Amino acid sequence: MNEISLQATRYRRIAVVDIETISTEPGVPKGALDGLTAQVICVGLMIDDGVRLTERAIVNEDEVKVLTEFWATIQPTDVLVGHNALEFDFPILRQRSWIRGVRPSRSVDLRRYYTADVKDTMCIWTNWGFKKGVTLDALATALGVGQKTGHGVDVPDWWAVRDLRSIGEYCLQDCWLTYQVFCKLTYQEPRVRQSRPELPAITTGRTQKPAARCRRQARAESATLSDTMPA
Repeated sequence: MNEISLQATRYRRIAVVDIETISTEPGVPKGALDGLTAQVICVGLMIDDGVRLTERAIVNEDEVKVLTEFWATIQPTDVLVGHNALEFDFPILRQRSWIRGVRPSRSVDLRRYYTADVKDTMCIWTNWGFKKGVTLDALATALGVGQKTGHGVDVPDWWAVRDLRSIGEYCLQDCWLTYQVFCKLTYQEPRVRQSRPELPAITTGRTQKPAARCRRQARAESATLSDTMPA
């Protein structure tokens, strides 16, 4: 891997991507992990353009809006970065775009070993040894760049009460960890994350649902997800 070619510039940005999904079929085990039964409710983006780091959390109850805004945000020359992204995030984004009829703004080469479009920090660390996978939390801890502050199993509960802000904050925190891991693995100095009192550039849906319905849906959706939900 040529680390110099992975330096961010205005013409070739580094775009870190992380998604959050929920199951549209409460009776399907791990339905949030399958493109047939998942719904993308959030896409977190952390973009390094060689000068500054820009954050964006795209969160909405309308999956079409989430997908459309994601494809409108990334550029054809962006290097896409994620953790377990070649196995989960980008296949799900492509599959849900097919299902929803959302036309991507660019092609994304998802070939194992050969793709120059996607840099997967899990694959870099394990040298493509998927049977020796490593969680984002474990890798970030080992590299000394921080730890996760939340858990994916909380997402269905937040979704049930339409706490979209918590979902967006959690997603962006994973993006930040992934960005720091990527910089560590490519011998780069991460840019400073801007501290703001409010979550930057978040797109949200409508207001909360009635409490009783929220509690019922939270219990149903939580039961379908396991503790192994991807970072």
